[in-house]
Amino acid sequence: MKKYLLILTLLFINKAFAQQENTMTKNTSGRYVQGSQSGIYIYDDGSFALFGYATLVLGKYTLSDNQISFIPDIPKQVFTVLGRNNPTVKSGVKLTFASGFLNDGPTYIKFDEDSLMNTFQEDYDGGEPYYVIRLAKTPKNLTLAQNTINHLYQNNTNIFNLDHHFNDFLLFYHKTTGEQKPFSATLKTENGTTILQSRWGDFKKNETGADAEFDTFISNYKKQQEKSKDAKEFYFNNELKTANGFSYLSEEFSVFDINNYILDESSNKFIRKDIYKKGTDYTNAVVADYHDESYILKYDDIKVAEQTLTDFGKVKVGPKALFKKDGQNQSGNGSQREKKSTLPLITEPLKTLDPQYPTKVEPVKIKTPKVKKKN
Repeated sequence: MKKYLLILTLLFINKAFAQQENTMTKNTSGRYVQGSQSGIYIYDDGSFALFGYATLVLGKYTLSDNQISFIPDIPKQVFTVLGRNNPTVKSGVKLTFASGFLNDGPTYIKFDEDSLMNTFQEDYDGGEPYYVIRLAKTPKNLTLAQNTINHLYQNNTNIFNLDHHFNDFLLFYHKTTGEQKPFSATLKTENGTTILQSRWGDFKKNETGADAEFDTFISNYKKQQEKSKDAKEFYFNNELKTANGFSYLSEEFSVFDINNYILDESSNKFIRKDIYKKGTDYTNAVVADYHDESYILKYDDIKVAEQTLTDFGKVKVGPKALFKKDGQNQSGNGSQREKKSTLPLITEPLKTLDPQYPTKVEPVKIKTPKVKKKN
C-alpha cells in the first residue's frame, strides 16, 4: 500500500511541476523587441527566433525560474554537397561552389589522396554568386575544410564519397556567426513591463498587439525549416534558384509541387506539365529569369562519409589553388573556369539548410521584411 501511495505522490509532484513549468512558459512566451528592427520571439513549444537587420536565428530554449537559456540551431556539418547526372557533362565532373567558399573563407579542398589546397587563390577577384569549374578526371573522394577560428563546429573538415552516378555537384559552405552562440537572459518586471535582459541588451515584451506581416514571415520560415529538415532531394532551376515551396519575396508558400512536372529522361530535367511537348529536345532548355520555374533540376544529397578536425598548425597546405586569379585555372587536373551570371544565389536547400542539419539552409543573414507603417 505504501508503495502505491509513494508512486501516486511522485506522479502528483511531477504533474504539479509540469503544470507550473507550462504556466511559466505561457507567461513568458511572446515577442520581445529592441528598437524597431531587433527582437526575440519566444514560443510556447520551447522554440525561439532571434531577429534583427539581415539576421534570423532559430533555436530552442529552457526556462528555470526567471532564467532562460537559449541554444541556437547550427548546421550539423560545415559543408553540403548535392549531386545529379548532367547529360551535357560528357567526361569528368562539374563543380559549382556557392559564394561562401570565397566570401567567408579561407576554405580548402582535396581530391582523393592529393594534398589540401586553397579553394581560391589569395586576393582572388570575386563578386560572383557562385563559381563553376570542370575537372577532366572524376575523383572518388572530395575533402572540404575551413580554417575560420570563430566557427562553432566541433569538426572543420568533411569528407564525401562522390557517387559515380553523378557528374554535376553543388557545394555549400555553412558559415556560423556570433548570433548562433548559446546565450542566457533574465526576466524582470519594471513598472509593469516585462524585460528580457541578455548580452544583446534589454528587450521589452510587446503588449500592444502582434505584427501580422512579420509574424506570418516567421511562421512560414519555421514551417519551411521543419518541412526541409529530412529532405534528401532538392530542386533548382538552372540559375540555382531553389524551388522549395516558399518564397522569401512574397513570404508565402508557393504552388511548387514536383508532381506538376514531367521528367524528360534524355535531358534529366523536370518540365512543367503545361509547357511540356513530347518529342522536344530539352537538353539546352534554360530559364532566362531567376524566378522562372519552367525547367527544374533535381539534386540528391551526398551524405558526408567522415567528419574530422584539421589542425592547420600541423597540416601543410599545398601552394596550388583550384580557382586562380588569372581566370584560366588550368591546373594539373584540367580545371577550367566557367563564367556565370550575377544573379543572386539563394542557399536554402541547404539540408538545414536546420536549420541545416538537417536542412541545409543558412539560418542567418536572412533579410527581414520591411514593416508597413500604419496611419
